[in-house]
Amino acid sequence: MCGRFAQVIKHDQLKKLTDELKLKESSEQLELNYNVAPTQTVSAVIAQGSVRYLGFFRWGLIPSWMKAVPEKALINVRCESILEKPSFKVSFLRRRCLVPVNGFYEWRSRDKQPFFFHSSGSDLLYLAGIYDAWYSADGSYIPSLGIITQDSDEQMADIHSRMPVSITKESWDKWLDPGLQEPRALQQMLQELPAAALSRHPVSKYVNSPANQGPQCWQPLEPGPTQSDIFA
Repeated sequence: MCGRFAQVIKHDQLKKLTDELKLKESSEQLELNYNVAPTQTVSAVIAQGSVRYLGFFRWGLIPSWMKAVPEKALINVRCESILEKPSFKVSFLRRRCLVPVNGFYEWRSRDKQPFFFHSSGSDLLYLAGIYDAWYSADGSYIPSLGIITQDSDEQMADIHSRMPVSITKESWDKWLDPGLQEPRALQQMLQELPAAALSRHPVSKYVNSPANQGPQCWQPLEPGPTQSDIFA
């Protein structure tokens, strides 16, 4: 699954993102969040026709047809069943997005030790997402998104059974193309995406609290006299 990630996109990274994705417009600087938690606001790249830009969304999809905000945030969407659930199908066909992140956190099942997963290079990861817009009875408006997940590969299987889907640069255009709406072609695309080259390291349990911020969230945890099993 993907239950926490980092979105600390500074000016130089934002400029590179804007240029590479050919965005029409973007902010000079995004809010820095080392420890993004469900229901918080995140930025994502979307396309409207031929125009791409950075939008801001609640992390936790609220399908437009829902009468109320779901009690449990729909933060993750399983790629295997995305076409089977009405909560996700229409957005998958028409409203796909890229969520730029520095990396994501996952907790090892057996001992709840947190790890930070990030690109093996210096680049950002672009997570596959879907989005929607929800209007309440009083007219208030909430744009929201969910992140697509898949079975974990060998890089992550010993930590958790699920991981977010990363979209490589070669597939950005295809993924963001709002004209591509053929269900089988889209689901096949998810199956054919190469796995992102990830690196990982254990981090302090400081990251456990969503209220905690700063580089300490993702800094490697140095092994100590009683910590050798963390690195096993």
